[in-house]
Amino acid sequence: MSPGGVPRSVVGRLRAWSSRLPDDSRARSAARASLHSARLSRGTLEQLRAVWGRSGLRSGPPRYRTWLKSAALPTDDRPGESRLLVVVLDPSGAAADVPGTDASRVDVVVATDAAAVDRALPGDGHVVFLRPGDRFHPGGSAAVLEELDRDPLLDVVVWDDDVAGSFGRTDPRVRPSWSPDLLLTANYVGRAFAVRRSVLVERGGLGSVDPASDDALWDVLLRVWPDGERAGRIPRVLTGVSGRQGPGPAAADVVTAHCARQGIPARAVPAGDRVRLVWQPAAWPSVRIVVPTRHNRAHLELLRRGLAATRYDGAVALTVVDNGERTADAEQWYAGWAREADVRVHWWTETPFNYSAVNNAGARDGDEDLLVFLNDDIELTDPGWLTEVAGWTHVPGVGSVGMQLRGPDGRLQHAGVVVGIQGLADHLFSGLRPDDDTLLGPADWTRDVLAVTGACTVLRRETFDRLGGFDERFELTGSDVALGLSVAVDGLRTVCTSAVHAIHRESSTRGSHIPTGDFYASYWRYNTWIMGGDPYWSPSLSTVSSVPQWRRPHEPSQRERAGRHIHRQLEVFRQKSDAAESRLLAEACRITEPQIAGITASHEATGGRRDVRTVNWFIPDIDSPFYGGINTALRIADRLTRVHGVRHRFVVWGSPPDHYVRSAITAAYPRLGDSDIAFYSGDDDIDRVPAADVDIATLWVTAFAVAKHRATPRKFYLVQDYEPMFYPAGTQFALAEESYRLGLYGLCNTANLATVYRDEYGGRAWSFTPAVDPGVFHPAGRPARRPDDPVTVFVYARPGHWRNCWELAAPALELLKRRLGSKVRIVTAGSWALESAEARDMIVRGLVDYRATGDLYRGVDVGLALTVSRHPSYLPLELMACGAAVVAFDNPWGHWLLEDGENSLLARRTIDGLADALERMVRDTDLRERLATSGTKRVTGSHSDWDTALGGIYDYLCDPEAHLRR
Repeated sequence: MSPGGVPRSVVGRLRAWSSRLPDDSRARSAARASLHSARLSRGTLEQLRAVWGRSGLRSGPPRYRTWLKSAALPTDDRPGESRLLVVVLDPSGAAADVPGTDASRVDVVVATDAAAVDRALPGDGHVVFLRPGDRFHPGGSAAVLEELDRDPLLDVVVWDDDVAGSFGRTDPRVRPSWSPDLLLTANYVGRAFAVRRSVLVERGGLGSVDPASDDALWDVLLRVWPDGERAGRIPRVLTGVSGRQGPGPAAADVVTAHCARQGIPARAVPAGDRVRLVWQPAAWPSVRIVVPTRHNRAHLELLRRGLAATRYDGAVALTVVDNGERTADAEQWYAGWAREADVRVHWWTETPFNYSAVNNAGARDGDEDLLVFLNDDIELTDPGWLTEVAGWTHVPGVGSVGMQLRGPDGRLQHAGVVVGIQGLADHLFSGLRPDDDTLLGPADWTRDVLAVTGACTVLRRETFDRLGGFDERFELTGSDVALGLSVAVDGLRTVCTSAVHAIHRESSTRGSHIPTGDFYASYWRYNTWIMGGDPYWSPSLSTVSSVPQWRRPHEPSQRERAGRHIHRQLEVFRQKSDAAESRLLAEACRITEPQIAGITASHEATGGRRDVRTVNWFIPDIDSPFYGGINTALRIADRLTRVHGVRHRFVVWGSPPDHYVRSAITAAYPRLGDSDIAFYSGDDDIDRVPAADVDIATLWVTAFAVAKHRATPRKFYLVQDYEPMFYPAGTQFALAEESYRLGLYGLCNTANLATVYRDEYGGRAWSFTPAVDPGVFHPAGRPARRPDDPVTVFVYARPGHWRNCWELAAPALELLKRRLGSKVRIVTAGSWALESAEARDMIVRGLVDYRATGDLYRGVDVGLALTVSRHPSYLPLELMACGAAVVAFDNPWGHWLLEDGENSLLARRTIDGLADALERMVRDTDLRERLATSGTKRVTGSHSDWDTALGGIYDYLCDPEAHLRR
């Protein structure tokens, strides 16, 4: 067949037939017309197929056998240090070998009982437990070894598997990332895992459970119980099992023993294909239930009956926040409810309605231990629902709890939230029957998830308050997911229990309309997981549906889907400097001598101090408001508002509407959310920008726009890098240099850049020195390490931008890994795409939420900071603040902070020079610790207060000449 569906043989036969017919005959003309039509049909169908593939509009997900053809395991024959011991648990002792294993790095033993396992366990490497008939698929054992080589910190790694039987490969099972709370109720891992041998020996070997049952392997996982950093996942089908086992007679005892070890007040009881936890706390926490409503009496009556039937041994109070009409009848009805229970009613009159604000207001009532948020359209059908959700709050590390919700038809409506589905987020398993099985396992398992719906969310009050409650930048939808993501960033987990459920008549009160602003707010809050994936989903699964399906070929990425919601084309940045872009910028940056002279004249005519009340910020389009130069500009603007009451207008080089820009600014600095926003693309647009007390350019291109804006008397240039170095010598380099000669007052990030602006370009400049946010970047809470743990090296991956020297870093890190092997692990983060070959030695974290960046840096020993520009990179500051030792290029423009051998190691700008410095830092523990301590002391003492760092900016804006005379 041809790609478009028209058989190539048909086209060929038409071509052959027409060639045999007489020239200029009617038959030959007809044959040629048929041939032309066939070609057009084939081309059209090929185009349609490509469109369908990109849009995900194919008729259905691929079958497993079809999907396997596109998911073949890559081969990697590089040498490595990791080894696997495969233990075949066979009481008969008859098993001979395990198909698919690599004999050079995999040892296979047969164990008839636990004692035989324990005799085989001592040694290096990891162990895999299989049963007769189990096998590694081609490339499977190599994939496990490759992952263990890449991340030698892992104690446990899990993967996907299927059933390999007489009917071929069937019944595949996809695993989420490490899910400790799911493991408390079901052995979701089965036999698809490897565990470090030394740790297992330390925890008692195979244990006392009968090895003929997979309960013994469940017990292994519970006793090893790795934290998140020591548990990994390979999202590929690596093994085939002869069959799956359900829980055996020891399952409940295994989980109960684990609860006792972990201090979880619960015991396990059998519950079909899983166990259920029976909660037994010494005292039950007090509860405040918050219900927002528009006085839907029918719903409230159902909820009232469900609450009255609830059995719970702790104190329960209720707050109803009603934004319906306040009538005598409604008040009388509430009075009747108050005679039955502890009920408070708040009549909400603020407009427009804000779901987040309503819930936050209700949460301020009382001081109960737990906050339970319920929608008024919840029908509580299980009297034990509150006992179940409150019980989970006693599990260490659990920060938020929800329960499965069903629609009136009995089908699942909510089993947790998956971020990235359809571009933003959706409810897991929506539309399935509760007893359906899926690629992720049974739909009614209790699961770890990123978030649960606000229709039923439970948190400890202290957690809710620490996280700031529901984000009121969301008007109606999305703040529940944002709250769950904040729980995750805080290092806690969210659980959706299936042991109880309720009926939810979703949106029957307020309808299904989603405000436009909620889409944009969702994008910025979900951004990390949209770009990097939901850890409890899998890259093998489609993001078309929240019902697990195999990913389609050519399926749009989450990035592309998210872009459709916010009407943006979201692309990975790759720097270029071609002729078309140069011509565009040359036209955009045209300026005349009279216009430049006008700047000097305007400054000379504007003498003395003039208090600044308004600022025009000329900014480029925003990629992310949380990082880089735009974040510093917004930070300055936020401080000017907070301390001095300044109003701002953000003048964007781009096109309206303003939803994207406003939501980006608000996501990072909510105080700036009501700022004016204007757009410009040419000189006519610039002329229409209203006057302000000062204009501030933030990028070299915007400096030309500020220079041409005649309405504002004083013009400044926030210089945060030597931007000509972004380009090779040519048009863009020349234009960037000219931006420094326009006569704008320089507001420079570090004295270095002020020196450049003054001495090399004759400009007039004042500078500030940057700082770090101590709430994010600090050394407290660095994880404990074992003596034989590898040293972790961090590098910021930005291969799309030349100035980050990725082409030097990648081979240097590859050389370091070859030299040190399992003694080093390399972690990278960033939103930029890495080619698979570039990342084969690296643990790729992807885009990291700004709030979690400090935790990332506290988890590394050495940080690599790569810059050859004159800009004040914040990366070494942040790494040093978090207690990591820094290796950087020996760039004289960084010596204001980095002192070789005192608080950092400075390397030659070559592959070998960089690898040598990194190797020295990794091998020399005393040196590493000394430099890390010195670096932390330097940043803590001099660069840990942004308010102090930015303290002189307002006065400089009010009277630049006075500052420049000092």
